[in-house]
Amino acid sequence: MISFFSSGVRLEQKKSHTMKAKIQALSAPEILFVPLPGAQTSAERCVRPGERVLRFSQLSMPGNHVAITSPVGGVVSAVKTMPHPVRGQVDCAVIQREAEERELSIQAPEWDQTPEQLIRLAAAAGIIDEYDGIPLFKKLKRFRRLKINWLGANVLDDEPYVCSGLAVLRESPDAVRSGLALAAQACGAKETGIAVASRLRARYSSQLSGETAGLLVSGGSGYPAGLSLMKKLRRQGHEPGLIGVQALEAFHYAVEKGLPQVSTVVTVAGEGVSQWKNLRVPLGTPVEALLSACSRKKKTIVISGSPITGERLLDVSAPVTADLRCLLVLPESTQKVKVFPCIGCGRCEEVCPVGIMPWYLHRQLHNRNHPDSEQLLGAEKCCACNACSVICPSGLPLAESVALAMEMKERG
Repeated sequence: MISFFSSGVRLEQKKSHTMKAKIQALSAPEILFVPLPGAQTSAERCVRPGERVLRFSQLSMPGNHVAITSPVGGVVSAVKTMPHPVRGQVDCAVIQREAEERELSIQAPEWDQTPEQLIRLAAAAGIIDEYDGIPLFKKLKRFRRLKINWLGANVLDDEPYVCSGLAVLRESPDAVRSGLALAAQACGAKETGIAVASRLRARYSSQLSGETAGLLVSGGSGYPAGLSLMKKLRRQGHEPGLIGVQALEAFHYAVEKGLPQVSTVVTVAGEGVSQWKNLRVPLGTPVEALLSACSRKKKTIVISGSPITGERLLDVSAPVTADLRCLLVLPESTQKVKVFPCIGCGRCEEVCPVGIMPWYLHRQLHNRNHPDSEQLLGAEKCCACNACSVICPSGLPLAESVALAMEMKERG
């Protein structure tokens, strides 16, 4: 069920199966395809085909991205371009896991933990924010430059089905708080909080109490909750920033134990699987291994990422990456989606968190052969939340129209 109101879209939260489900560890498969983002050349890679690696061995160290380490011990058989479940294509190290894995000896770093050192450690540990795919060290640098004064742990699982953030908060609250404090130290934020869509739902599902419960800050029950929360904080005089809860958990272990990020938690849910689970999986695990662990049914489709903004995944051999929070598996439908003309109801404008008129942009693009880019008002402000398409009673792909208008306006 979908309803709308002035502060966003209210979506039916289909989380009853996964809200309280414990995180299950999925064993590494025999072959992993570990993504090497930013390492386009062999000079930026630390391994060659045929070389043996230990668990936590460094695979790449590009200058403008994070370092990537091996989640398993084994032999690198090739470097192969693979489909990326969120971003298209990426080069991957193909690692054949050995039966008796060996692990690189890791020690906690010994230093004064200055902001500069913490930011360098975030890069060396390969930590990526699961909500937007941005490396943690880049976010910390940007927040430091912007002089933010409020930093939040992002647990805004405001879409249907997704519970991976809440599951991490429930099972690792101390690590999350520690990572949040370290990130605040690195970027200079004086105040911190834990950003959730609903404070009541977060406390109920995660069974939080004490200091952690006191940090919860609600973004509201509407989608997208994140933008509503940021507006509210700015009205209160804050300059806010958000970092994913999994990235903060990984940051804690990087600082306290010297461990790099080699796994992520993914919610697998939907009517196309028999078992809905929150799975902690090694990075580079093929998506089909997660679907198999949840007993995927026949004649289903897979949506990667957010159920609202995600894309259909056509190749389930694609590897799991740090920014994959959810796999939504649904029965394949043979019915065509009916689309009707715009009725001018204004619902899309009401729910837009940045004040765009999607219906107006849609009409400008479809009713004129050569629309004037100057008439595409506000298109450049689009945050790609897809709320306008979700709420449209005519079934129009308004988000696509806004994206096209934004592109046309940028080209002039």
